[in-house]
Amino acid sequence: MDMLTPRQNILNVLNHQEPAWTPNWITDVAITGFGALPGPAFEKGELGGGYDGFGVRWVAPASGGGAPIPAPGEFLMHFDQIENWRDYIHFPDLDAFDWEGFAAHELAGMDGQGIDRNRVLVDFGSGNGPYERLASFMGFEDACLAIALEPEVTKELIEAIVDWKIEQLPYIVKYLNPDTYTSYDDVCTQKGPFMSPDAYRTLIKPGTKRLFDAVKEAGMMPIQHTCGFAEPFVEDFIDMGAVAWTSVQTCNDIDGLLSKYGDRFTFIGGWDTNGKGAMADATDEEIAAAVCHDLDMFGGRKGFILFAYRLANSLDPMVSLHENMRVNGPAIAHIFEMAGIPLPPMGA
Repeated sequence: MDMLTPRQNILNVLNHQEPAWTPNWITDVAITGFGALPGPAFEKGELGGGYDGFGVRWVAPASGGGAPIPAPGEFLMHFDQIENWRDYIHFPDLDAFDWEGFAAHELAGMDGQGIDRNRVLVDFGSGNGPYERLASFMGFEDACLAIALEPEVTKELIEAIVDWKIEQLPYIVKYLNPDTYTSYDDVCTQKGPFMSPDAYRTLIKPGTKRLFDAVKEAGMMPIQHTCGFAEPFVEDFIDMGAVAWTSVQTCNDIDGLLSKYGDRFTFIGGWDTNGKGAMADATDEEIAAAVCHDLDMFGGRKGFILFAYRLANSLDPMVSLHENMRVNGPAIAHIFEMAGIPLPPMGA
């Protein structure tokens, strides 16, 4: 009997079946859109920084591994201007974007040889989910003030953002045809949400559910990305229609969550981003020990996909690749050792 491909194995987990081995997001998934790269320029500007389709300027500091962030202090409006948001916010024309050229670059793969869809799952990362896009217009603090002080008009803007996100779906399917759609929407710190659960459920959740319904109708599986302590929102993520939550950090009770929800929801993460193995001065031995510890805790369980990575203080993608292989090399070896199956040859 032929061995499962990484694609088949990870789809089994997303469909609540037992894994043949612990899937590894970094190696078993071809990430298009936002994730490894900024994604369409109308969302987070060009690689290395620049203006997005709304006129927000993005910068890509080396300290964050080149991940784009809105330029500090350069916002399109402030929270007390949100009643007139239509004067400040103009949605980009999706027809004007070079989707064909963008897709050709994204689907070329790291080696330029193209993505083997029979081997790996293809994900599209949609940067700037509803709350993050709101924050890109005015900053995280003002976005929270708008939610607290002007909830009705803030929800109006959030729903307009969702409408525009839904308008993108036919282009994404036509040109990239991904298996999954990850909405990046960080609404939490390491200690808890930026907003009350009621505010999230009233302002953010309805639009996200509507987006995820459209994602499923378009033939993709929706995934919710939220860093930090988002454990209080797990049932909301399930209600919204997400098949998985990424990137689940160890500030959450991953063991308890897998026990409670692992048969009907998938948790992508498990790597201690604040642990010794994630530190800049970590040795190879410390990194390997850390990821093996995490796999021993959560690996092989129903509803778990490993997502382990290291941020490099560099804009050089080869430096980032090297740092990620320092953690994912030993992870792959331990994953197959745990499963009791031979390590597959490179590229298999």
